[in-house]
Amino acid sequence: MSEINNINFLLPNKLDTTKSSQAEKPEASVDFSSMLKDALRDVNGAQIEADDAVQKVLSGETKDIESTMIALQKADVSLKMMLEVRNKIMEAYQEVMRTQI
Repeated sequence: MSEINNINFLLPNKLDTTKSSQAEKPEASVDFSSMLKDALRDVNGAQIEADDAVQKVLSGETKDIESTMIALQKADVSLKMMLEVRNKIMEAYQEVMRTQI
């Protein structure tokens, strides 16, 4: 279950229904580019973790194929999600460029 929680960086902030939104202090805004860089760094980390797990299985260092497969799936899902985010960003950019002033 912890493997799945590691891809939460791709999801929007979770809504907490126990707190009143008016009582919360505004959080410091994070610029979009740093958010994307962090997400890319996390995706890259998942890819490296999956590669390391495969190398350990191939070298015979470990025989834990289940965790290797989980790492591979985690890397695959995070990469697919990042590609979809990229596609949506490109679509939004193209739409803005088509907008007439």
